[in-house]
Amino acid sequence: TDRLIRWTIPPHEVRALLALGWDNPLPPSFFALQQTTLRGDGPFQAIALGMRETHRVMVSTYLTFARLFQGSVKVEHLKGPVGIAHVGTVIAERGFIWLLFFMAVVSVNLAVINFLPLPIVDGGHFLFLIWEQATGRPVSVLVQNVATLAGLALIGSVFLVVTFNDLANLLWR
Repeated sequence: TDRLIRWTIPPHEVRALLALGWDNPLPPSFFALQQTTLRGDGPFQAIALGMRETHRVMVSTYLTFARLFQGSVKVEHLKGPVGIAHVGTVIAERGFIWLLFFMAVVSVNLAVINFLPLPIVDGGHFLFLIWEQATGRPVSVLVQNVATLAGLALIGSVFLVVTFNDLANLLWR
């Protein structure tokens, strides 16, 4: 269903459209993106703004995961290492502050992934610790090994899929 359909307008119809002489009554700046600079009056307010922005990015990341499972966000929309590097080079052209913000967003996203309840990342280890606290004994080595291999397979699969999509987007789409 994601097919590319090309529409062409014959030259005589293009000339007829141009002959209509319609001008846009809105200035070009009407459609410009609004940019807002967050700036604190002092270091404490700047830290508070940074904390709120970090929270916003974290919530957005969790919502993206939820929407992936709902199907309203496709895996093709995710970026892997190649896509992140490509976007980073595009953003770096805007300036150093933009690049710092981008690196902060990537860092927050990686922190969220690290806290997912997958056995190979910190969130999974935290679950094992909760189990040990609740039962008084650690999870068996066999269960830990199987869960770790399953988590590694999942993360490896996602890595391969997003890297393939990144390369496909850069080279063929």
